[in-house]
Amino acid sequence: MLFPIVTLFSVAGTVLGLAFHRFWTTREEARSSLIYTEVGRRFLAWFALRTIQMSRKASPKACWTYVKRLPLWREPVLEKWLLIGFYGSFLYLGASGFFFAVFIPRGLFGFPLVGHVMAGGLFAVSLVLLVLFKGRNFVSVPGPVSLSLALLDPRRMGITAGRVKIWAFWLFVVAGFLLTASALLPMLPLLRTPGQRFMFEFHRYSALVSVLTGLVFAGLEAFAAERPPSA
Repeated sequence: MLFPIVTLFSVAGTVLGLAFHRFWTTREEARSSLIYTEVGRRFLAWFALRTIQMSRKASPKACWTYVKRLPLWREPVLEKWLLIGFYGSFLYLGASGFFFAVFIPRGLFGFPLVGHVMAGGLFAVSLVLLVLFKGRNFVSVPGPVSLSLALLDPRRMGITAGRVKIWAFWLFVVAGFLLTASALLPMLPLLRTPGQRFMFEFHRYSALVSVLTGLVFAGLEAFAAERPPSA
């Protein structure tokens, strides 16, 4: 019962965090007050209004129009199909895994489980290729630092949306490899029942980290694409 609760609260917190980032960087009223309660009240009012506006616009046609506008379709043929396999397998893994984990006490079984295993293989291969061909775009060389108390100063940490995207990408990669390992190890005659149970829970929480970091990366990427170049 703990995992569904952790999942719901962590996903809700991630969505609220992404929404607050958008509110803080796009709304003039966000920085017009230094009182946290006032900022929180304005954010909740903005978030409620945005939720209502988006729910009114949501429709299968609008979703399909958004999907057709994705840069994915303008990529070279091989890269496009790599990304299709990667996104498709990840979406199926997340949808099937978390739906059964949260709503079905028995867990995955039957044809959805078979599809989950097949999608897991495709995801693992796609992730390796993605890191090999795209990983260099998410590597930054930090400047020299000195060991001092200044490292603990939040104003000098330089936490930006771009750096958060880089961290989210590599956390997603690590979580993806842990997902693969925790799925393969129980298939080998190495673990007894307690070990199998541990790997099952480890697989679940690795999946949760993967989904949360994927949400952060996709949310920041979408927001960056919507902003004008001068912003």
